[in-house]
Amino acid sequence: MIDSDVFDFVERCRKHTATGPLLSDLLDTVKNLGFEHLILSGVPLGGQKLAPMVELNGWPKGWFERYVEAEHAAVDGVCIYSAKTLKPFLWSEVPAKWSDTQASRRVAGEATEFGIWSGFAVPMLSVHHWQSVLSFASSQKRCNLSPRQQVQLVTMAVYAGMAIQALSNDDEDGEGPLTDREKEVLLWAAAGKTSSETSQILGLTERTVKWHATRAREAFGVATTTQAVVEAVRRRLIHP
Repeated sequence: MIDSDVFDFVERCRKHTATGPLLSDLLDTVKNLGFEHLILSGVPLGGQKLAPMVELNGWPKGWFERYVEAEHAAVDGVCIYSAKTLKPFLWSEVPAKWSDTQASRRVAGEATEFGIWSGFAVPMLSVHHWQSVLSFASSQKRCNLSPRQQVQLVTMAVYAGMAIQALSNDDEDGEGPLTDREKEVLLWAAAGKTSSETSQILGLTERTVKWHATRAREAFGVATTTQAVVEAVRRRLIHP
């Protein structure tokens, strides 16, 4: 791949108005570096589910379904390391403490059934998640990327991530992930109020307050109301 291919992608990236064409464009461009698949998603933390966090899904369908159903993100060394660094890395560079566990090796072995043997990951800061990662996958048993080629991949990943965030922000100009009432409930939770106290403040039943908290947790794919508060603050949906 030559640098002009990267710049051409960056220019096209700014013009995409939907995720489908952006995904197809990126896949078509990175195949010149030996990558057939990719995925861009938030990195799950603290019991978060992966599926709602996926923003570009270019994984083989069967593999994505198995990965999600088996909750591989919790044990996959590549996913775990993506939450701990902002440095781009080859999958083979994941430290052994995360990549050499029995569970992580099992995930890697299952991936080969779908033609995925090696890859390159680009962790990124995200407006919508604690951290995101764009992971490129190859059927080659080992990625042979020069430092320049790694820079090319990072450049395209960053611009793709920016484009996705811009598209998401456009979507949120309409109906966002939380209703006004759900924001109120999280705001009072952030202030340390119990469901009972919040119900008195808002003039609602405690059952209704808990229902709104549950809906907020589901919107973010998290397990606790505290996690939902953190996510809402990160996304600037509430301001405690």
